[in-house]
Amino acid sequence: MADPSVPPLLPLEGAVQHYAWGGARFLPDLLGAPNPEARPWAELWLGAHPSAPARARLGDRVEPLDQLVARNPARLLGPRAASMLGGRLPYLLKVLDARQMLSLQVHPSRAQAVEGWARENAAGVPLDAPHRCYRDDNHKPEVHVALTDFWMLHGFRPLEEIEEETRRTPEIGALMPGFRERLRCATSPGARRALLRDLYAGAMTMPQERANVLLDALLERARPEHGDPDARGHWALRAAEEYPLPGGGRDRGIFSLYLLNLVRLRPGEGTYQPAGTLHAYLQGANVELMASSDNVLRGGLTPKHVDVAELLRTLDFADGRPEVLRGEERPPCGHVYRTAAEEFELSRIPLAPGATCALCAQEGPDTLVTIEGAAEARAGDHVAPMPRGAALFVPWGVAYSLRATAGVAVVFRAAVPAPRA
Repeated sequence: MADPSVPPLLPLEGAVQHYAWGGARFLPDLLGAPNPEARPWAELWLGAHPSAPARARLGDRVEPLDQLVARNPARLLGPRAASMLGGRLPYLLKVLDARQMLSLQVHPSRAQAVEGWARENAAGVPLDAPHRCYRDDNHKPEVHVALTDFWMLHGFRPLEEIEEETRRTPEIGALMPGFRERLRCATSPGARRALLRDLYAGAMTMPQERANVLLDALLERARPEHGDPDARGHWALRAAEEYPLPGGGRDRGIFSLYLLNLVRLRPGEGTYQPAGTLHAYLQGANVELMASSDNVLRGGLTPKHVDVAELLRTLDFADGRPEVLRGEERPPCGHVYRTAAEEFELSRIPLAPGATCALCAQEGPDTLVTIEGAAEARAGDHVAPMPRGAALFVPWGVAYSLRATAGVAVVFRAAVPAPRA
């Protein structure tokens, strides 16, 4: 049962992150907030991560969600969810708007995060230091669902496609002369990973002067693709414009645009990024759900700290095509985007005018956010309006319902999934 001193439905005020790559319109419009200075609004955090906790409204006062959970984790989270992260909310829900491409990045496994966190603590690296890689000791698998047309890089392309790229694009072929011959001999998964590791490490660690020569030629070749977001050259040109290196050098991360899968998602589609998967969001808005962590290892395409050695140490060098998630139907409550993660499960719940959906925060707490239309949540005698942009925290054990109150409502739900058999 939920803590009787806490209402069964807690409105949340999310924490906005104003990263430079964020858009100036989507999140302000979602939240009904003016933005006359066109300040970038990149992410809305609806969780309890100490870096930027949401604030829960309890009557006439508000309290940071991490502090509220810390006071009584077993009752607010439930025993199973409370055990996942030492009494902390195990997941983090975000709404994200990328106007510029995000960094080329990977997230560590739990073991890597624990080791990296301890290593940087022992070295005395301050938690807020720009060059710190590990902000906490948790892993960060993540799932996301597009709200607009959304472009991203996700994992290494099949090696056979990369081999075709080396023949089609001389600058990519120059990254590893003899790649075709090595691929022919790479007949086991381990050999394929070793080949990909050598190729990518070579691209990311080559002397800057050599990288500049190759990338200058590559960008010149890409010019006819400018304006076509389904073409790699379009993003290479944008990357060069948005992220020039000091002194006019070229960012080696641009090579990744030709080595990774370029994915275009339609609204309602998504992907899952487990530990070790190299990826980059390029443009668009989405809802994102992850284990509660802020650990990001960056390899380029960013003004933030880049640590190529740590990136290479963490990467999974498997090749292949990513799975595009479209969700499993769960009538009458929309689609659930299942993943291998034990901490979180994301659902998209569209409600026709007047329609209702019965739910329960059964395995842990639920977090809700309305993206379109308007709804209301009801738990017993408690009613919480959920207009567009509103968010709600539902403690463990609370049975509740959602009802559309204005047009078609679209609500996203973060929950703890049932244990897998």
